[in-house]
Amino acid sequence: MSQIDISGKVFEETINQITRLAGATAQELVIHCTATGIQLQCAMKYYTSEMNITWYYGEKKLSPSDKIVIGGTPAMATMEVVEPTDKDKGKYSIVITDPEDSHKRTLDLSGDVYDKAYAEFLKLKAEAYAEKHRGKVIGGLPDVVTIMEKKTLSLTCTVCGDPKPQVTWLKNGVEVERDDQYVISLDQGKFASLTIKGVTMEDSGKFSMIIQNKFGGESVDVVVSVYRQGDKIPEAKPTVTTKTIIPPKLPIELPETKTPPAPTPARPAHSPTPPRAAPGRGVKSPTPTRRKL
Repeated sequence: MSQIDISGKVFEETINQITRLAGATAQELVIHCTATGIQLQCAMKYYTSEMNITWYYGEKKLSPSDKIVIGGTPAMATMEVVEPTDKDKGKYSIVITDPEDSHKRTLDLSGDVYDKAYAEFLKLKAEAYAEKHRGKVIGGLPDVVTIMEKKTLSLTCTVCGDPKPQVTWLKNGVEVERDDQYVISLDQGKFASLTIKGVTMEDSGKFSMIIQNKFGGESVDVVVSVYRQGDKIPEAKPTVTTKTIIPPKLPIELPETKTPPAPTPARPAHSPTPPRAAPGRGVKSPTPTRRKL
């Protein structure tokens, strides 16, 4: 076993060596949009948070905040402007400083460059919002079901979506209609079920549940195999793809963010004005009532 103590001056010198290599290999800044904002990336040979790296907006040094997210990966330094606005247009720079030199990379985030990046950010934001709120099956449905003839089959699952999604059931590609045998329900907007009373051999096949709202949804398949009493239980095999994603309706409409009204400043409370005495006359204090002993 061998050991080495990487601390103090040894650690500082190691970071300095990495910073020299990072600065020398630092590439030009590039834009990478996300669902939360516009991110600037600087690829380099090595990156670690201990390195002496500073981000600037114009001449202003940037610090991590709710608006500015500074980080990176082992091969890249990143800075993201969260929920960008026109006020965030301008020149951004990264400066990598080592004991001997400094390396600066700059990108002008304005004009067409900003417009294209902002449009991509809005697109990704809308897609992420749709993915979060689309109709989904979050558990309950099996891939395959084998059941004896004349029994009752209940396919039940938990669903979610905002706004409340609609549920449709298909049998071998044809929509299932409600009747005395087929009972379809959606309780509390989150428990979807298809109950088949007295299943027959004709109920063998593929059942699909489609759940969707304006933000999209998904289709989930269940292979049902019905057998007669006394027969060998068949081995049902699921289809290759049991779930299909349904894209949202375009364009994706995001809810408008309402700006809370500015609070009305409270008016200072005025002390009641004491009654004025008549001119030339004083105001006498009330004479206390005498008690009889």
